[in-house]
Amino acid sequence: MQPKELFIHRLRPIHRGLIALALAIVVFFVFPRNENIMVQLLYSWLAFSLTYLLIAWATFYTMPVQKIIKLATIEDGSRIVVTLFILLASFTCLFAVLFVIESPADNPSLNISNIGIAVASMIASWALVHTIYTFHYARLYYNDQDKKAGGLDFPGSEKPDYIDFAYFSFVLGCTFQVSDVEISSKTIRHVALFHGLLSFALNTFVVALTINIVAGFIK
Repeated sequence: MQPKELFIHRLRPIHRGLIALALAIVVFFVFPRNENIMVQLLYSWLAFSLTYLLIAWATFYTMPVQKIIKLATIEDGSRIVVTLFILLASFTCLFAVLFVIESPADNPSLNISNIGIAVASMIASWALVHTIYTFHYARLYYNDQDKKAGGLDFPGSEKPDYIDFAYFSFVLGCTFQVSDVEISSKTIRHVALFHGLLSFALNTFVVALTINIVAGFIK
């Protein structure tokens, strides 16, 4: 008898997105209407990001390699969807930084609240980008199930799982280099190049946000 399939393993990219979107809509309308609209949008985005991250990482830690090989292409979704997710997360980071910069200086409690949601949105957006790239690298690696698997050489791992791909994605996102994993595929090399450039931009936003927060407290 085969083990019972977990519910999260049956979720496809569109399902995860719709679940996260539904929660984001609820948060948007539940949040007090007298607040700035940007605050509501940031709370909704944070709800969306955290929900998607929770489902994705639960999948990373529980899905066996054979299931990953079988569903890698489905899990990643289309390249267009991946690109839209990445761009949305990137621009959300930018708006979070701009929102903090434009926060009013005559209300300290509001400033602290605004800073908190902006920082949380920035971190969630950053994590979401690299999580989505984890699915993308898995799809590229297991492009045609076992027939054309490859493109990334993981030391001591012939059949990497999602945690291996997450390691590659987040190390690249943090350090702009591929560490001990070698890229042997031209396609993955091109993807990693764009990933590194995007990571540099996101990390620059993080630095800008930090400087703005410190400057605000000094004032």
